[in-house]
Amino acid sequence: MPPRVVPVPKTPKESYNPDRPAGNLLRAQILHLHEALKWHVAEAQAALAINPRRLRTEREVSEYARRVSRILHPHAAKRQGK
Repeated sequence: MPPRVVPVPKTPKESYNPDRPAGNLLRAQILHLHEALKWHVAEAQAALAINPRRLRTEREVSEYARRVSRILHPHAAKRQGK
């Protein structure tokens, strides 16, 4: 059985007012986004603390590349089940 398509009416243009104070729901969503972003910043700062010129073995290079790739491409890591 194909999924049922539920029609969603188009949002009226007057629904968005860039000068209106943000409501509690929008403000709560932004706080959640901000907290989530902190995790990525911390990961990136830890990776940036490593000097890539000091990596000597293939293991060190491989681990660093994996670490940075997970930060830059989190969708790929999830797809591989990691």
